[in-house]
Parts: sequence; C-alpha cells; structure tokens
Amino acid sequence: MNVEAVPIRPRDAVADFVSQASAGSATYEAVLHRDLASLAPLWRRLQEAGACTAFQRIEWVLALVAHLSATRGAEPLVVEVRRGGHPVLLLPLARRRRRGVRIVEALDLGVCDYTAPVLAPGPAPSPAEAERIWQAVRAVLPRADLIRLTRLPGDLGPVANPLALLAGARPLALTRSGFALEGDPETLLKRVCSASTHRDLMRRSKRLDRHADVRFVAATDAAEVADLFDVLVAQRRERFREIGRFEPLDEPGMIAFYRAAALAEPGTGLVRVFGLQAEGEWIATAYGLVHGGAFHGVLLAMAGGAWRATAPGLLIASRIMVWARREGLTYFDFTVGAQPYKAGFRPEERPLFEIAEAAALRGRLVLAGEHAAASAKAALERHPALFERLRTVVRWLRRRRGPKPLHIPAPAVAPAGAEHTHASLEVLR
Repeated sequence: MNVEAVPIRPRDAVADFVSQASAGSATYEAVLHRDLASLAPLWRRLQEAGACTAFQRIEWVLALVAHLSATRGAEPLVVEVRRGGHPVLLLPLARRRRRGVRIVEALDLGVCDYTAPVLAPGPAPSPAEAERIWQAVRAVLPRADLIRLTRLPGDLGPVANPLALLAGARPLALTRSGFALEGDPETLLKRVCSASTHRDLMRRSKRLDRHADVRFVAATDAAEVADLFDVLVAQRRERFREIGRFEPLDEPGMIAFYRAAALAEPGTGLVRVFGLQAEGEWIATAYGLVHGGAFHGVLLAMAGGAWRATAPGLLIASRIMVWARREGLTYFDFTVGAQPYKAGFRPEERPLFEIAEAAALRGRLVLAGEHAAASAKAALERHPALFERLRTVVRWLRRRRGPKPLHIPAPAVAPAGAEHTHASLEVLR
C-alpha cells in the first residue's frame, strides 16, 4: 500500500490537504475541509441517495456547529474521500484540546448517539478497502495526540459502516437497541411487547383515560414545537433536580442547539416533538429524529407528583411507537444504553465499536491510563458490597450539592460515552 500526501490543487479552494492511498487499482483520495457550508450541497445529495445515521445529517451537524463548537472549543473538520474523482464518503470530525491533549474525534460534542460517515450510493467498501480509506483519512488529519471515534454502529441501514470494518475497531460495552415496526399500527404494542409489559401499558392507559381531555400530540407547526420544547426543558430540569443529577441541557449552548434543530423544519423535517396531555396539563414530552424509515428516541421528560403513578414517560413512548408505524416508519430505535424498561419491548441489541489510535506519546499515555482505570473498575465490581457503598456515597454527595455537577477534576480525555449529554429515552418513571 502507498500513502502519499500532495499539496492541494487550486480547484480544492475550501480544502487544506489531500492524500492518496492506493493498492493495486483501488486509489482513494482524501481531502480535508474546514468550511462545512461549502460542502452542504454534496452532503445533502449523499445523505438522500446514500447512507448515514440521523446524527450525521447536515441539518443536525450545522446546528451543532453553530451552537456548540465554540463553547466546547472544537474545530470542525470534514474529510471527503474520493475515488476516480467521485465522492465515496464524508467523515465529520472535530479537533479539540483537553488538558493539553490534542484530540481528533467525531463531530459529536455530546449530542450524537452514533458516529459514522456519510456514504455515497453504491456498494459498501470491503474490509480491505476500508483500511485503504482510513489510511487516506489519517494522512490528511491535522496534528493530534489521539484519534478517537466512538459509538460506531456496525451498519448504516442496508450497508456496512466501513469504520466498523477496520482491524482496529473494538466492541464497546455500550450497545444500541431497537425493533422492527411491522403490520397493523393498532395491534403493534401487543405484538412487540412482552405479555407483562403489554398488560402494564393497558392498565396504565386505562388509569390515564379516567382523566379529562387526554390527547397525544405530534407537533406540526413552529409555535407548537417551541411550546412543547419549553415544557420538555422544564420537566427535565425538575426531574434531574429530584434525583440529584446535573441536567445536561443546562450546559452552554445545549438548549439553543436542540431548539434550533427542532425549529428548522417543524413537523416535517429531521426532528419531531411530541406531547401527552391530560386535564389541560402536559404530562410528558419527547423529542426524536426521523431518518431513513426509522424513529430515533433522543429526549424524554414527564410531570411528577400524582401523574407519576400513570408512568407518563412510558405511555408517551408507546404512543410514539404507534405514531411511527402509522407514518409508515419501519424501525424504532431506542439508540444507546440498556435501561431496564426497554426489555419489555423485546428489542434486538446491536454492538457499537470504537477506534482509538495514539498519534503521539501523550495519546499513548492517555490510552494506558484508561486501560488502568478500566481494570480498576472491573476489580471493584468484583466486590459488589464495596462497589454499592461507593455508589451510595456518590449519590448522597450529588443530592447534597443539588443540580450542579460535582467539581471533580476531569480526566485528560473522557472515556467513551462520558461526554454524552442527552439521555436517550432514559428517565421514564
């Protein structure tokens, strides 16, 4: 294999660097871009005709960059890979410096459940081709100590994710889950739920229906989206305060980001916002993404007090499932995590992968430290009584400190998933 870096040609005015990786007749050219807006027309063509996840759609990424990149000290980068002059993929990345460590990572900034390229239509790259693509990408990246891409799904719908095919991709303990949406929407829940979960849903639905003016709403205009989003934020803040946890939406730029993404194409675009109302009060709200025939759960909140007995979070989630099937969607994605309630819907778990490559001594030290920390945690978990006592102390401290995060010095680089800021359909009851 030959990897060659060459100066940028004049036609690539928005790019900085080009590399080529070749083996036999397969030659890939990588181009580093820093101007995302100039790539928008190509990006939109690829996401519509090719394959990507909802979290790499241009609408989501542009809102993310506008509201979060500056506050998080991230420099957005996009690597375009071509073959024979034709685009093969776009890979959204970011470069940040944390405690002196230079990191190139996915353009995630805590609001993307998955990391993946935006693939052009056509056959997916083979494992050997994926390695050559990665070599071309590596050659154009700016200087860094560590390169980390985490939460890589193994597939992008019908095609394989080439990043997950790399020899260096390792499975994470974190998984994703979901289930197919098939058949009559009116009998969907009976088919997908376990018998006990279905009985529980029916019982709680009947309890809710005793109240006046019960209605489920999928917001269709800007005013309705904005109102429901404000309710969602208020409900989440109250719930996180109750359980003594910091509300990630209160980090700088977060609320503005989610609001802007929701209002970009209210009711018809990528983001959808929902509400469940009873007796004139919104008792649950939710925020999700629709892409490629799938619904992806992102944010969920609910009222407390007397409404808690009806499990409004669970009820709105089940109504969204039925709504999604009525809309012709074919997959309900719980996204990341293995919260216990998900088991009642009998989802299929799928693996997620990570690439972590040290590019300098500091990067090697970071990875060595993470390995040592993981080993220590595993050893601690082999002593459940001690582990539980420590967790109890941490929870007590959180309650004492209120909703603000504990001021514990952060590691140089957060472990995989540690910066993830939205709780994907996490707090249901």
